[in-house]
Amino acid sequence: MSSVRVVARVRPLLQSELNRDTIITTASTGGEDSNKANIVRIPNPKNVGEDFSFQFNSVYDQEATQQDVFDNEVSPTIKHLFAGFDVTLFAYGVTGTGKTHTMRGGKTIAERGVIPRLLSGIYRRSRKIEKDTQGQSKAEVSMSYYEIYNDRVFDLFEAPERRTLTGLQLRDNGGKTVVVGLTERPCESLKDLEILRRLLILLGQKTIEEQTMEKNDLWSPLA
Repeated sequence: MSSVRVVARVRPLLQSELNRDTIITTASTGGEDSNKANIVRIPNPKNVGEDFSFQFNSVYDQEATQQDVFDNEVSPTIKHLFAGFDVTLFAYGVTGTGKTHTMRGGKTIAERGVIPRLLSGIYRRSRKIEKDTQGQSKAEVSMSYYEIYNDRVFDLFEAPERRTLTGLQLRDNGGKTVVVGLTERPCESLKDLEILRRLLILLGQKTIEEQTMEKNDLWSPLA
């Protein structure tokens, strides 16, 4: 597994988009994984016979499920997390491209996104480690939620009236960037995740869905 993977996911067209001429397609460059798409092709609106092609590590088309994305791209990172490596999943895209759906997902089990699926995997592995070591080793999971806006970091677990205009400070700690004063809250189950989401709402934040529609979503599990 390479240290950085860049993956593209193409969401299904909305009803209002079905009649437009621009159709995004996916393709493969061939090689060992010739059955897996890794190219996105977008027609050139100024030249009907020309496509713009963009290559990624992997590409998921409109038919890809939440399970497909998780099994291929996210699940393999759990073992690296428990081996002591930092794991960060960053969803980038303009408003309406499907970041919230991919990262958080819907209400049904099939529609669960990256975050709840990853946490479930972490909890299962944690329980196995605790069982195999007869309780001598235990993993604890905590959660922070913050916003990076105009190069400033704001703790979204902190009440808005308590935040400063300059945001939280960043410091280097042995080559690793640390957000000074960032709140970490225990998150030992998916129920805890839902409780923390509701806490954000009580603190005057918009729902996670609204937040991620406006900003790119960054997820770094702490275990």
